[in-house]
Amino acid sequence: MLILLLIFLGASTVLSPALHPETFGISGGSGDVTKNQLFIFVFMAMIFLTSLGANLLGSLFFSFVEHDKYSRTGTAMYQIFFVNLVIFMILAPIYILLDSQGRMDMTGFLAGFHVLLSALASMMILEIIGNLRYALVGVYGVVFALMFSTGFTIAVYELFQRNPTIVLFAALPVMWTSLGFITVIVEMLYRWIWTLYGTDFLMSKTDFGKDYGEEEPEDVPPPPDVSGSEFMNK
Repeated sequence: MLILLLIFLGASTVLSPALHPETFGISGGSGDVTKNQLFIFVFMAMIFLTSLGANLLGSLFFSFVEHDKYSRTGTAMYQIFFVNLVIFMILAPIYILLDSQGRMDMTGFLAGFHVLLSALASMMILEIIGNLRYALVGVYGVVFALMFSTGFTIAVYELFQRNPTIVLFAALPVMWTSLGFITVIVEMLYRWIWTLYGTDFLMSKTDFGKDYGEEEPEDVPPPPDVSGSEFMNK
């Protein structure tokens, strides 16, 4: 939020289309004001830097709180940085395309999708690297947390008369708070179900049915090298 606030205050004039869309002919406005040409680039930088900072710091705080679970912090931070960079590089041309067509509403939706996707990918990486054996429990927790945070953010948007500025500042705190609480609740519920039924059905090595193919025997030495005549005699 500090990164978001600094960019928001430093470039408020450039970011006016996102904060007051009715002034620029969006949502039935008159459209008398000319949009700054740097808007889309400042907006993209704001979304990228804010989501990257939140994802790195949020994951780092998780590793501090549960260090026994998330012990490979350095590896997770590198992977989270690269996945955020890749997501931004893929979405950047779409941002520019929507801006060139004057689709400010779709640009806002794309920014929300960007934040959600990067948070989802970052938390998935943290769960997989930190606890591969029970990564599926983390997947369920992350999905439920993002569903809850999305619904709560939409409710806040409607409650404050569809003010985009409120959503801009509320989305990331709501999302990472939900990730913290709901992932822990899911882990607690799964532990209770596991102790109740005695079946570890979300462990990554638990088999359901017959998977395709057969397992190859591990560490089996190759057959001895023999001549053709000896092979035929066998």
